[in-house]
Amino acid sequence: MCSGRVDPTQMLEAFVSGSDGVFVGACKKGECHYTSGNLHAERKIDLTRRILAIAGLRPERLVMRMMSSAEGNKFAEYATAFQAAVGELGPLGRSEGIGPEDLKVKLQACLKALGGRKLRWVMGKIVEFVEDGNLYGERFTEHEIRRLFDEIAMDEYHLREILERLAGGSQSVKHLASVMGVPSRTVVRRMADLRKMGLADVATIEKDTPLWAPVADGVAYE
Repeated sequence: MCSGRVDPTQMLEAFVSGSDGVFVGACKKGECHYTSGNLHAERKIDLTRRILAIAGLRPERLVMRMMSSAEGNKFAEYATAFQAAVGELGPLGRSEGIGPEDLKVKLQACLKALGGRKLRWVMGKIVEFVEDGNLYGERFTEHEIRRLFDEIAMDEYHLREILERLAGGSQSVKHLASVMGVPSRTVVRRMADLRKMGLADVATIEKDTPLWAPVADGVAYE
């Protein structure tokens, strides 16, 4: 199977199922049978690693190595090194200081962010924007692309994590900011986004503190 067909959700599902690391093998650059499959795989894995990092997980738990089908020795070398590296990191979440329940929430947020329409559109456009440019023929540098997609990925992940946490019960902005490890202003901005989308709103107020919850008849966030 071409590495370009590896989907970010497949990588996340491996982590959700209990894997401590994911290794993806790909053809060398310039040797892909489908022209640019390995380049698309590289971009997808890069974005997936960024989402993991935003969630507080070690991005080095996901790696991609390029080799030809005739380089069995190189595959063995890469696989052995990766196994050793993951062994040093230990079980997923432990070295990151993330408890089992928080880990479930974060992995689900990662999975839904990467499976959603916004980041799928982003992944489909990365190579195009770098190689061909936009509708006006304007090309983007790697630095520009990284900065743009880092912002999009971070916003999308935070939206997903908030929704995952609200599914467990009404919560305040202050509490969400604390458990997510982000400034309150970040949560406030994302709450405003969720309200505009009809996905969350203030459910009640306790001791002058608004508690947010999902909108019962809200549309599904795809």
